[in-house]
Formats: sequence, C-alpha cells, structure tokens
Amino acid sequence: MRTALWLLLIFALAVALALAAAADQGYVIVVYPPWRLEMSFLLALALAFALFLLGYAAVRLLRVALRLPGEVKAWRDRRRRDSADRALHEAVAALLAGHHGEAVRQAELAATCSNPQLAALIGAEAARAGDQPEAFDRFLEAARGKAGEVEAARLALEGRRAGKDPAQAAADASWKAKASE
Repeated sequence: MRTALWLLLIFALAVALALAAAADQGYVIVVYPPWRLEMSFLLALALAFALFLLGYAAVRLLRVALRLPGEVKAWRDRRRRDSADRALHEAVAALLAGHHGEAVRQAELAATCSNPQLAALIGAEAARAGDQPEAFDRFLEAARGKAGEVEAARLALEGRRAGKDPAQAAADASWKAKASE
C-alpha cells in the first residue's frame, strides 16, 4: 500500500512538472565573463536539485568513510573476543576429554576471552593433570584476582597441587576466600 502511494505521488509530481514546463516562459542567465549561459528556469531548478542530491550523497559517503576505521576496529575486537570464547569452550571440552596438552593450548588462546580468570583456571587444571608445572604456575598467577568463587577455585587448585584431598582443598580455599572478603 505504501509503495502504491509513493508511486502515485511520483506520477503526480511528474505530471505537475510537465504542465509547468509547458507554460514556462522564464529563463535564467548565468554570466561569468567571458562566458554567458542561458537556460530555462525549470532546467536551472532541475540542475540545482541534482547538485543538491550530489552534495548530499558526497557528505553521506564521507561520513561512512570517516566512520569505517572505528567500525572495522570494533568488528575485529568482536571477532577476536568470539574466537577467544570459542577457544575457552574448546579448552573445557579438551580438559573433560582428557586431552590436557590441547586444553592448555586452548586456554592460552582463550586468555583474552570474556572471562580470562576462568580460562586461566581451566589451563591450570589441565597443566596440573598434564604434569606441566611451569604452565600451572603461569596460569595460577593469571587467575589471581578478586575474592570470590574464582579465587576459591584457584586456591583449591593450589591445594590439590600440594597433594591435599580435593574436597579438603576446596573447603580450605572457600574458607580462605571468605576470610579475605
């Protein structure tokens, strides 16, 4: 319905313009020495309108071009974050499947994900299970942060590394995390 209304309006304007052109007796003279340009008034109006549209399109194109670097940067950041989140999911899947080396590698890739402390904890657990002490220490240091569940999990991993019972290490870690709040 809206399209039909626009078409009707465009045709009405075309008919009005054709009737006005038939009755047009005016003309425009543009003098720029040594040149002189004479044209009908309607042609001058049409050229002015076309010039306006061209200028409008140029300004819009310039705005898009100036905004493009920011949009590309945002797109790249979003793509990098999505890739890191995907690596975090793959790290969890590899850890649960028992592929500790792959889990460590994916956790390193996930360091820039939306939850880097969780990625570090997964990497630390995979490094502990895969007997990679250097990677374990590096991941535990990366997981250090605010008190809370992640800090409790980090402390529990440190306790498991020391050879404590996992349940006891988790309880000690929970107590330490609550005490530090």
